[in-house]
Amino acid sequence: MTADPLAQQIAQLRSQLTAVDAQLARGTGGVPAGLEDLKEAVDNMRTNVWAVLSASRSKEYPEFIARFRLRRAIDILKQVAEEIDSSPGRGARPEFAELQIQMQRVQESMARTRGPAG
Repeated sequence: MTADPLAQQIAQLRSQLTAVDAQLARGTGGVPAGLEDLKEAVDNMRTNVWAVLSASRSKEYPEFIARFRLRRAIDILKQVAEEIDSSPGRGARPEFAELQIQMQRVQESMARTRGPAG
């Protein structure tokens, strides 16, 4: 096996995902705890891996990745706003406070990049 730690992690992850997939295919009589979280993590990783592979073909790798992440954030924020607007009867969720904090941090960071002239 290779001495590259990331390559080793990728090989281990692939093996673990294959094992989980086989167990799911056999059927366990229900949805295992944490499966939705795993799905989200795998979806997110798949998208990020695609971005890294695409960016590796670009001479402007860091810029490509930064812009890709910004586009993903925009899409996610649009979806979040639509979900909030489409379910007004549910009220505030516990995650709203953390989301507001992180959105404020992003706004402050963006303001700093524009400088004093704004």
